[in-house]
Amino acid sequence: MAFRFDSSDEYGDLAEINVTPLVDVMLVLLIIFMVTAPMLTQGLTVQLPTAEGKSFELASNNPAKIQVTSTGAVYLDGAPAGSADLEATLAPMLRNRGVKRALLEADANVPYGRVVAVLDVMNRAGVEQLGMVTQPKGPDGRPRR
Repeated sequence: MAFRFDSSDEYGDLAEINVTPLVDVMLVLLIIFMVTAPMLTQGLTVQLPTAEGKSFELASNNPAKIQVTSTGAVYLDGAPAGSADLEATLAPMLRNRGVKRALLEADANVPYGRVVAVLDVMNRAGVEQLGMVTQPKGPDGRPRR
């Protein structure tokens, strides 16, 4: 609060605004907005419509089945497609048959790199739609057969 020092009015106040607290409050608000603004744009909550869908196998016209066994051997519809050079064996088989849709069944013990190698060959051979076959779980949490 500022005081006036003239003799005419001993008790009168000087009507000036002290801007120091105002600047402090504005800087704090600016920092709060700078910190919270990036958090507001990370995601949106969207309520998606519901639809009844079919499984991939039923929706497609007889997709090719590619199986990778625990030993790393690859089969296309039950026919061996080799295990060493998939680019020379599996890719021509897929191209000759004109496979655009495929189901991939890989053993749980197959290394991830082997599955990625098969996926890479399938992609370069022209497979456009891929379904990954898994084992559904039962009510007790164990895989169903």
